Amino acid sequence: MSGTKTAPRRPAAPQPATATGRQPGRGQAARRRTGGDLWPMSLATLLVYTVAISTLSPLLSGASWWLSIAMLGVVILCSAATARALGARTGIGWLVGVVVWLAMLVLFFAPDTALALVVPTWDTVETFRELTSDGFRSISRQGTPANADVGILFVLAVGAGAFALLSDLLAIVSRMPALVGIPVVAIALVPGFVIGEVNLVALALCAAAYLVLLAADTRVRQSAARHPKGMLGIGAFAVIGALLAAAVAPGYNGESLFQATGGSTFGRGVSPLVDLGKDLRRPGGARQFTYTTTTDESLYFRLLTLDQFDGTTWSSSRSSERVVNEPDLMVEVPGLSSDVATEPTTTTVDVAAMVAPWVPVPFPSVRVAGLSGRWSWDVDGLTLSSRLSSASGQTYIAESVLIKPTREQLIAAPGDYPDNVSRFLELPDDIPPIITDTAAQIAGQSTNGFDRAFALQQYLRSTDFTYSIEAPVDDGYDGDGFDVIARFLEKKSGYCVHYASAMAIMARVLGIPARVSLGYLPGDRVGSVGERRNYAVATDDLHSWPELYFTGIGWVPFEPTPGRGFVPDYAVSVATGSPTANPNDLDSGNRNAQERAPVEQAPTTPAGSAQADSAPPVGIIAALGAVILAIVGFPGVARGLRRRRRFRALRAGRAGPIDAWQEVSETALDFGIGANVTETPRGFAAQLTRSVALTGSDAEALDRLLGSVERLRFSARADPSAGEALAADVERITRAMATASTLPVRLRATLAPASVLHPTPSRRSAGVPRSL
Repeated sequence: MSGTKTAPRRPAAPQPATATGRQPGRGQAARRRTGGDLWPMSLATLLVYTVAISTLSPLLSGASWWLSIAMLGVVILCSAATARALGARTGIGWLVGVVVWLAMLVLFFAPDTALALVVPTWDTVETFRELTSDGFRSISRQGTPANADVGILFVLAVGAGAFALLSDLLAIVSRMPALVGIPVVAIALVPGFVIGEVNLVALALCAAAYLVLLAADTRVRQSAARHPKGMLGIGAFAVIGALLAAAVAPGYNGESLFQATGGSTFGRGVSPLVDLGKDLRRPGGARQFTYTTTTDESLYFRLLTLDQFDGTTWSSSRSSERVVNEPDLMVEVPGLSSDVATEPTTTTVDVAAMVAPWVPVPFPSVRVAGLSGRWSWDVDGLTLSSRLSSASGQTYIAESVLIKPTREQLIAAPGDYPDNVSRFLELPDDIPPIITDTAAQIAGQSTNGFDRAFALQQYLRSTDFTYSIEAPVDDGYDGDGFDVIARFLEKKSGYCVHYASAMAIMARVLGIPARVSLGYLPGDRVGSVGERRNYAVATDDLHSWPELYFTGIGWVPFEPTPGRGFVPDYAVSVATGSPTANPNDLDSGNRNAQERAPVEQAPTTPAGSAQADSAPPVGIIAALGAVILAIVGFPGVARGLRRRRRFRALRAGRAGPIDAWQEVSETALDFGIGANVTETPRGFAAQLTRSVALTGSDAEALDRLLGSVERLRFSARADPSAGEALAADVERITRAMATASTLPVRLRATLAPASVLHPTPSRRSAGVPRSL
């Protein structure tokens, strides 16, 4: 209009030059993403990596495995950082890390199959497959802490390398370091899921390393910012959330997260004997499985056999042959001759809540039909296991041949053992004197293996010893190693793990091949149908017992634990001139006595109790997941709430141009379009126009908003009627920024908004005028 006088537009203020002569903005951001300025981020990522893998130390013995895996991460992350420092883009640097990781796997684990030691071939792939199989097999068979053999080291190297590369991808390539907390928390929780213990100090160190990573990201993104309070707030929220989870989740206070299912957990592959003790100490007795059988004998159900002792713990060796189970496969009973009486027995087993990679079978079972999944026989231990399937929900039929040797046959068994049995005599050299002295004193002048074995059993079952699941824990000698058994022989109080381990060790000292079996007692009889008897087995029936080898007979179980289980007929004490005593007469108060009055119907436990028992772990895992999601999603939620609050205030007339401009500037910061705190509104508008390529109505909306901000310099009040128009202009501008950005940038702006993680002083970021 002719009567209207408008102020001439001022040219855009020049951008302050950086040390390299470039203008700040996307050019500088790109330089930072490909230059040496990213070294702090790489070092912080390396710190997070090394601290996170250290949380696995309760599962593995020694420190050499940690040094090897830590060095792997150093080489991978530093290679990627060096490539970026030499001018490579962030994504190219990450690919360099991938190549280095693969080359190191080939160099250290399969160099003889590769070209030039690092270039993989098809033979390398096959070697990697075998190493992976060996690693998981070793994990499933070793105790805690496990020895990091080649297979386990390979699995660790693969997993840790993937974790290092994922951290680099999230923190540096995608610029979303807040998401690194997800794999860190997942790794820190592994000991809780496996052994029921998580070190709170290690968890706190992980949280501190996470804060360092966020702080490094703050400095790289916005060197002018001196108050990274938002980032520290998010980190503090993460620490508090993790520690609160630690205070309430069973996985942090000595109970496995899986134990709430009511299923036994010692079959998860790490420290089975110690985990058995934890299950026994758990209150209540959750049902594990039911079975019907044709025999009157008391059936022990075996899960796994521990035949290797290293002085610290019993574990399963890998020397036994394994055969895939087939419905028509009939395995042989090791060492059994035709002179020994046997009783064919058929048992139908219905597993409920038990969670384990083994299925419980009576010993010795020779055929099992009806299992779903792929299962394999250990032909020495006659146990069934699977790497992929679980016992939970299985129903199957086991055919067994119960061995019934006579005392005379056991006494007459020769002392010469087959070559494949000699390994069951092996013991480390550093045997505590109390063990050897006690064994020699018990054996006395015995002239045959059975008399020595029987003397060991009777000594441990004597009134000098008491059964207790609490005493070993209270006095600090729980476990199955040399030191523990030596203390047990002094205190004379413990539970089945101590009795079984003590008898097996002393039997080997006396020259009798021995091993330890884990499984279940016969359980409680709950009725019968015709000639078949029905039983229910619960977690209270978890048990461990020794088995000794006699030539011509094979493996023979003994029961040294007082007050538990059933003493076999051949191992019952017989008074001179008296008939054979009842095996259970030795166990007054035996809770599993088969003579207990049978109940003609199943217990009144609801049919859905197993399902009800499984609810707690789902809730616990869901709660932990909610905590993790809250930690990771908090920045995006906070930014969304702030945006929504501003738009409501604009539309209601409670906010004006400055608030609208603040929303635009923070959105630009979220999308990586930052500006110096000394920038003028017009200078920032010019930079925004160039960065987003605003045209048409979008550029007009920015001009209107800029005009409103500049007019406030000459007017003390804003026009409240312009609120709807301001909100519409802000929506148009922010939508244009989102449209011009790539998908990774939009995800970062949504999940890890820089305006929350890296705030600047109020009304001084992205061109907000200081005078207002």
